[in-house]
Formats: sequence, structure tokens, C-alpha cells
Amino acid sequence: MKSALVAIVGALAVLVASATGQPPSVFAPIDVRVPVPPRPFVAAGATHLVYELHIMNLSSRRATLEAIDVMDRAATPSAPPLLRIEGSALEDALKRPGAPPDDAEKRVLPGGRTAMVFVWVTVRQGTVPAALTHRFALKLANPDATPASQPSVTRVTDESAISVRGVDVSVSTKVPRVVAPPLEGDHWLAANGPGNEPDHRRTLLSLNGEGRIAQRFAVDWVRLFEDGRTFRGDPQSNASYRAFGANALAVADAIVVETLDGLPENVPDPVARAVPITPTTISGNYILLELGDGEYAVYAHLQPGSLRVKKGDRVRRRQILALVGNTGNSSEPHLHFHIADRPRAIDAEGVPYAFASFRLEAEPEVVTPALRPLGGSLEIGPSGLARWKAAPPQRREREIPLQNAIVAFPDR
Repeated sequence: MKSALVAIVGALAVLVASATGQPPSVFAPIDVRVPVPPRPFVAAGATHLVYELHIMNLSSRRATLEAIDVMDRAATPSAPPLLRIEGSALEDALKRPGAPPDDAEKRVLPGGRTAMVFVWVTVRQGTVPAALTHRFALKLANPDATPASQPSVTRVTDESAISVRGVDVSVSTKVPRVVAPPLEGDHWLAANGPGNEPDHRRTLLSLNGEGRIAQRFAVDWVRLFEDGRTFRGDPQSNASYRAFGANALAVADAIVVETLDGLPENVPDPVARAVPITPTTISGNYILLELGDGEYAVYAHLQPGSLRVKKGDRVRRRQILALVGNTGNSSEPHLHFHIADRPRAIDAEGVPYAFASFRLEAEPEVVTPALRPLGGSLEIGPSGLARWKAAPPQRREREIPLQNAIVAFPDR
């Protein structure tokens, strides 16, 4: 059962104070849920708390979100928030399920409508709060929107400013699992995450009536050549890509609980796929490892016929499991890797983890601005390439690389 009650919320439990500081006068017009509490993890020398706010407008009037403050529950009322989300940052962090991709009114919630806010809070190591609380600034629309059938509903002036404080969320005390890397060698680019913007982070999928974000901390590992490109030669040949055929390695001593093999390779292409994409084929040929303590490692898009393990096998840390391929919902050869909280590749919640060690070749701040399209793939432009080559690698331990970091993993 999902832990929807980790947030202390509810339309009848949280009162509203007006923006002028007057005493609470009406019931809160929103209901906020936090399906999965944040679990601290370390990346780039800092600690991060990542979670989602599901906000429903309980009012019959249109509500517009103006700002969200995330605060340490134990801090004094006058203490600054850990994070304030407003303006363009709020627009970027919001998603209204069911809305078109070019949704221009993300902050506007008609009556009964729900929005998701993707929260990423960064704090100094050693300063993780035990619990968080929130403050929501919003506006209620024209009172003419109040149905005549509900004359008892409190009427407010046009675009009344409302402040809701509450939604206490406990921060998990569970320490992320430390694992060995799933690959070996240099020049691996952490594409599509971890970060607060990639599709991995924001893909809420429901297979059995409960939406989950399995890929919350997933990475698409693509491998670069020395010139900053992912391929050499024919871009429509999988063999041209440096990642193709790399060894996928067990990140821990584990048990194989599920595999799928036999799906054909895709021709590298941003859109075309060799098979229709369904819940069964989306991960391509894959391996699911049981790591213990309710955590499972997912290896996706593997080469057909390359799997060296089967269901029920026990594997050792750094054992070769299969070869990196381009199957399922994949545009080019790469290894999709994440850790989930149940024995399902995508019908699960993604959890954070840490690699025992790796060498950071280039930080995301160097790589991201320099990335540019190259055919259906990408490359690093000259300025970013020069900065990458000039920077000495940094040894990092018990961290997870962030989106677009370039790293080297130890050889077996």
C-alpha cells in the first residue's frame, strides 16, 4: 500500500490564513499528498531530498499557485525556507497530469484538477531535517465561479490571496544502498538523470491503478569517444556506438528474479522501434536483480541473446550479466539502470542509491551547456570538450553522479 498518509493534510484539517496575516477564516481550498517521502542521498558533495507534491483544488473556483516554500519542520517561523519555488522555477517544476506537453497554464487549477510539483531540495551534508513542512501561496478566482447551488460557500473578492501552511512530511532515515557500478571503463555520460527535469524523473506510470515513478533516479548510460561523440561511422548501425556490446555488471551479490530476452535490436533512431512499445517491451531485454531489503536493480535495453543469467540464478558482485544493446524503448545503444522498491521494472517507486566509487571526469556544469544534437544522437561541442579534457578526474565515493556528468568506472 502506498504511503499516502506521510503528509499531514486534508481539507478539514488545515486552515487558511489570509495573505494579510489575519486569523484563519475558511477551510483550505487544496488537498496535498506526498506519495513517497524523501530519502536523503549524496551527489556533487551535497545532500538532496527529492519527492513530489500532488495538489488537488477542492474549491469550485479556479486556483492559481503563486509560490511554494519548503521549510525545516523544526525551524523557527522566521527562519528562511530551505527552498522557495516561484515564477519560472515553479512553472518548470509543475506538471498537470493529462494536460498537453505545451501546457501554458500549469499553475492554474480549475475545480477538481490536480497538479504535480517535482521538488528537489539541496542541503549541506550533516544538516538533513527530520521533517519538512510547506507553505503554499495561491489565489482564488472570481466569486462568480461559485455555484448558485452552494450559497453557504464563503465568497471572496476577485483573485483573493490565500496562504496555506501545513503538509508535514517525515524525511526517511533509510540510508541509500551503496553498490558497485553496473559498467566498467571511461567516458560514461549520465544521460537523462538524476535531475529534476528529465523525463525519467517525471514519468508517472500506472499499470494497476496506482501511479508510480520507477525511474526517479534512473540513468541512461551512453559512452563517449575521445571526440565527445557517441558513435563513429554509420549512425544507423548499432556497432558504431561505443556503448554497444559493453559488459553490464552485477552491482552486488544478488538473485536474478526476472529476465526477458529475444526482443530484436532497434535501428538507432529517435522515434522508430523494432517492436510496439507496451508495458512488456518498454524495457527491452532486461534483467531484474533482488538486492535484499526490498530493493531491486533494473538493467534495460540489453542485446538479444547476450544474457548470461536466468531467473533464480545467484550472481556475484561485478559478474557479467549481459551486453549493452538497443532494444525496447531505446533510441541508441545504452544501459538504462535504476533501483526500485519492488520486483517490477516500471511498476515500482525508484529509490536513491550510491556507487562505492567512480572518477568524475567532467561535472554537469561543464557538459550540459556544451551538448548539442548530432543526427539522432548528441555530441559535446568544442568548448565543453576542451574543459573536459583539461580537468583532472576527481575520485568520488558513496555518491551518485548527477545528470550529464561524465564518469569512469573501475575495471573488473
